[in-house]
Amino acid sequence: MTRLGLAGGLILTLATPGFAFSDTQNFWASRCIQELANRGIVGGYPDGSFRPNNPVTRAEFAALVDRAFLTGSGARGGATFWDVSRNFWAYDAINQAAGAGFLSGYPDGTFRPEQNIPRVQVLVALSSGLNVTPTQPPAGILNRLYQDAMSIPDYARPGVAAASEQQLVVNYPDVNILRPNQLASRADVAASLCQGLRLAAIPNQYIAGYMPTTPAQPSTATIPQGTLMVTRSGTQRVILAPQETLPLTLDVAQEVRDSQGRVVIPAGSRIQGRLQPAGPGSQFVAQTITIGGQTLPLNATSQPVRRTQEVSERSLRPILPGALVGTAAAALIAGVSGDRRIEAGEVLAGTVTGAAAGLNWGRKPGQALRDFGIGAGLGAAVGGLSGDRRVTPTEVLGGAVLGSVVGGAADRRQIREVIVVEPATDLVLTVNEPLTVPLP
Repeated sequence: MTRLGLAGGLILTLATPGFAFSDTQNFWASRCIQELANRGIVGGYPDGSFRPNNPVTRAEFAALVDRAFLTGSGARGGATFWDVSRNFWAYDAINQAAGAGFLSGYPDGTFRPEQNIPRVQVLVALSSGLNVTPTQPPAGILNRLYQDAMSIPDYARPGVAAASEQQLVVNYPDVNILRPNQLASRADVAASLCQGLRLAAIPNQYIAGYMPTTPAQPSTATIPQGTLMVTRSGTQRVILAPQETLPLTLDVAQEVRDSQGRVVIPAGSRIQGRLQPAGPGSQFVAQTITIGGQTLPLNATSQPVRRTQEVSERSLRPILPGALVGTAAAALIAGVSGDRRIEAGEVLAGTVTGAAAGLNWGRKPGQALRDFGIGAGLGAAVGGLSGDRRVTPTEVLGGAVLGSVVGGAADRRQIREVIVVEPATDLVLTVNEPLTVPLP
């Protein structure tokens, strides 16, 4: 304990951090009083007590305000009062608090330092010194919060309303009873100082107008690099030829949560991408993801799939039903195994051109053109033989390219395998760079 100063004829002392006052152990404002004591704002008496129910003089209040809000602020005294002499123990604190707008004197030029301060003056002082004003008509605020609002003096109503909105008002034991003209106790003043300093040391049930502050929810969440996403293709498996590129849409099979447990990628979100060559195998490369109707770029890949299946009726018959078969794979199956039951209409359109180029690389021009022409003729003949006049030039070109693929596969007898992608194990994607996702 160190000496603080004279007040009311007693020596007040500041408590060293960790010191506990003898009479506040189970007091309603004990935590607040201890916080202020640890900061050197309030002091106790030589006997180790705090005396929380004792009244506070205007001089004592000025000293508390000075230590709480003005020490180290560079504020200078801006007022003098004829009843506060220079040798008065709180002379500097009174002038500092008055100059900063916390306190004012009476019309006769006095400060009346030994006068006990009422609760209403404490609240007006804090709202004035902290420069807060009500955002709504004072009468509405006061009548809503206090059963005894009519007893608040007219001059104090804006200040008390502002203090109430800022949650500076502490009413114990009944939060709805203000008791504005009652003398402020040391506990009352300590509680208001704690609220003004935002120390969160007063039980919420005693804070007038208390409303819990809801932290602003972030509008986005970030999926970190390395996050795994379990997806599915919607089919049993995908079959494609070596070096074939196959556009593919995947669905997210398991929701993805962030570090706070929030669902940021719901199950069922759609991923657009493609299976493309990766060394001797195939790898899914994501391009976009659609979440809640919003499409975002996505950089994610699966592990390369090197699982192959020999192209033969015996080996393929068990895995073909329900499978998604690439155009080039269909051509290989038909051209190499002789299984003509896989038709161009059953495979994905738009993927065969690349396969044709790869399978015909290095072939004699005459061979490639021969197969191209045969395929075109077959495509055109479909309409003539079946009577279906809806066959378009695009379908004729598709038949031509498919014929080229079949011919290329037939000439390259070494290509006798297709790649088989199993959705249950092969379509787990790894996010390669952080993905920022908007939250609903």
